[in-house]
Amino acid sequence: MKKYINKIILSALSIATFSSCQNELDTFNDNPNDPIITTPSLLLASMEVTTFGTHTSGVVRLGNIFDQHLTGTDIGQLGPYTRYVVTEGDILNEWNTIYGTTLISGHILNRDFADDYPYYNGIGQVLSAISLGYATDMWGDVPYDEAFLGDQGNITPKYNTQQEIYARLQTILDAAIVNLKKPESSNVAVPEIDDFIFNGDTEKWIKIAYVLKARYALRLTERDTNAAQNALDYITLSGMTSNDDDANTYFPGTANGLNQWYAFEVSRTNYLKMGALYVDNLATANDPRLPFVAAKNKAGGYSGNATTDLTTTTSSYIGSAYASATSAVGIVTYAEAKFIEAEAQFRLANTTAAKTALENGVKASVLKITGTDATAAFVAASTATVNLSNIIQQKYNALFLTLEPYNDYRRTGFPALVANPNGNITTIPVRVPTPSDERNYNPNATVVTNLTTKVWWDNN
Repeated sequence: MKKYINKIILSALSIATFSSCQNELDTFNDNPNDPIITTPSLLLASMEVTTFGTHTSGVVRLGNIFDQHLTGTDIGQLGPYTRYVVTEGDILNEWNTIYGTTLISGHILNRDFADDYPYYNGIGQVLSAISLGYATDMWGDVPYDEAFLGDQGNITPKYNTQQEIYARLQTILDAAIVNLKKPESSNVAVPEIDDFIFNGDTEKWIKIAYVLKARYALRLTERDTNAAQNALDYITLSGMTSNDDDANTYFPGTANGLNQWYAFEVSRTNYLKMGALYVDNLATANDPRLPFVAAKNKAGGYSGNATTDLTTTTSSYIGSAYASATSAVGIVTYAEAKFIEAEAQFRLANTTAAKTALENGVKASVLKITGTDATAAFVAASTATVNLSNIIQQKYNALFLTLEPYNDYRRTGFPALVANPNGNITTIPVRVPTPSDERNYNPNATVVTNLTTKVWWDNN
């Protein structure tokens, strides 16, 4: 069985590597009927593998540097990111992976296999919503409606506005839920071990779809007066009850299947360090997660680099809960669902319910990261204040190495971060630039180069 799983992963990795090394416009011209890449099983496996890669590198790394969970050093290419220097070529690989592998695979699943493989298609739609969310949250306007029409001769797709993309995210997830609720008999074949996240458990995928709907609904608090109520409704529908419902990355620890935070430190030692703000916050609170999220520094304790310190290499790297060879990192989690619920309830003036959800979010995070229940004293201290600032702070502490804290910072202004005074710009970046290939080869691209230009939902 293990050997068979590794074979699927290697096949998916070969597809992902081939696709991500190309210009995404080139991939739109690939033969969509190529049997190597158009079996539902390999398409799904490829989507999951590349989602794991995206979630543990690239744009997530940038978001965690910008929100000061991490600090890049001048040992390598991450130092400029800490000084807010990000060029249109720096994020090209990330764009190519999202569009050239993950989203196009989801498009093919939906186009060619929707009728006979609704479970594969439904999972693919959930994964598409995750990656499309990454893309629009980092780039703003992005192509979607015309993005995969290369076989029809359209290799210069028009961009959708972010407002349109957020509407698409909800309809994609609605369609996924419909597919995943169909009877098993409607499928020619169903996902099993080729689904590395849930082994084809459609009930768990439906829960994830609803939490994603809540995530994207709450993102619009500065644009939609119904955002909090919509998010709460979706969380209620999700039915998530524990960390057992989490969607996590899967890394077998083989040479071609290493956790990317681990692999990055092995191949690029000291390029990246923990952020001082994050480590100090956890240390001050006597947070039990600290020894798990941060590795010991050279002195045997825990420390991070300030945004102004790009030279210290004796400080802590990411800890074993996130950066061993096989560490599973949460993509969509029960803890996140509880923090969404806490914020939604608070915004709706339901303070008691907000406090309960906040407590459950902290408990879920501590248990997930440490393997042990949080003490009553720690939970009480962490949740004594029920306001937006503390809800977002506790979410920031819990959702390390995801994009959500960076998105929350842009949306709410919390935590109250201070920009690197030595930065190339005077404020923390609120986006990344349009990739160079899009500017050069797609005349329909919405080209943005200024890192201070807000995305549409960032109306704070």
